[in-house]
Amino acid sequence: MKLKKILLYVMMFALVFALFACGNEAAKDAPKADETTETTEANVNPESSENPGETEAQDEVVPEDSPYRSHLTGLPVASKEDEVRRPVAIMINNAKKALPQCGISKASIIYEALAEGGITRLLAVFENLEGIEQIGTIRSSRHYYIDFANSLDAIYVHIGGSPKAYEQLKSQKIASFDLIEGANSDMYWRDNTRIKNNGYEHSVFTSGEKLLAKFEKKGTRMTTQKGNAYNFSEDVVYEGNDATKISAVFSPYKTGTYTYDEESGLYRIGQYGTKHTDGLYGTQLAFKNVFVIHMKSWVIRGDEAGRLDFTSTGSGKGKYFVNGTATDITWKREGKSSAFKYYTEDGKELPVVPGDSYVAIVPIDAKVTVE
Repeated sequence: MKLKKILLYVMMFALVFALFACGNEAAKDAPKADETTETTEANVNPESSENPGETEAQDEVVPEDSPYRSHLTGLPVASKEDEVRRPVAIMINNAKKALPQCGISKASIIYEALAEGGITRLLAVFENLEGIEQIGTIRSSRHYYIDFANSLDAIYVHIGGSPKAYEQLKSQKIASFDLIEGANSDMYWRDNTRIKNNGYEHSVFTSGEKLLAKFEKKGTRMTTQKGNAYNFSEDVVYEGNDATKISAVFSPYKTGTYTYDEESGLYRIGQYGTKHTDGLYGTQLAFKNVFVIHMKSWVIRGDEAGRLDFTSTGSGKGKYFVNGTATDITWKREGKSSAFKYYTEDGKELPVVPGDSYVAIVPIDAKVTVE
């Protein structure tokens, strides 16, 4: 009789243990097909590090008479080292469920383009990562974002990727870091609160400190081999063609808005019917320059996920917005490693006002409204 009771207790214990283990696996959620990684205690933050608006943005004070200029913004920088620093381009999640993002207001250039299913992703290009405590959430690669990063000679950071993205990363000599690889587990963490509230795939963060430490460890080249991102001009004055309220329709799911703030001279970014904010600093994204460029795109034949391809070389039409004005432009790009060039209607290279830039890449037939 005693033996039967002992066996019964053992069976009950085994059943409870099995249920507990399954519950833990379910809580982790199933990773997406293009973002599979092992979760360990080393890269899961047990408490949320997300404190919207509590981190104060501290920009470096640069002398106005500095002879050095940023190759991404054309603005003064403190040293020659800053002037030739290689940029870092990070894939950023932009699904509603992934918001707010963190750290992206510190980017010098942001590219936004469709991924699949009507959603967009961002490529945030940073000139200086120092002091940025949280950047994300990070998402998987699509091959045309690699083109955007490559056009700036940027170090490319992502977690996972589409088949075409991996093909391109393999075929081209691109400095890239895939966080999905075990050797790169020291470059990121998963926020436990995001896992619970937003989903496993919307939980990956990094920091400037982690990225810079890894680059140094790997001996990554940190000086750029390309010139200015734009044809910067401190003397150009744009007048007329008022453009204080702009909207660009990416898809039925996503419309971007860009509202000119005369006091700051910046365009404030909006999406999903509200302000586009940086959860780390509690501020609305705002940029000096806004480019809305039309680019041909289509669903890749045979791709079950409905992923897209883009014609990111050749030429196309667009608009350049700065200081409350609009200018019709043409973009051109010779090859996948070439920089984007912008021209006015008379064929001259577009003079760009120094400052950071938001580049919205919309379909050929996208509706763009200017007021």
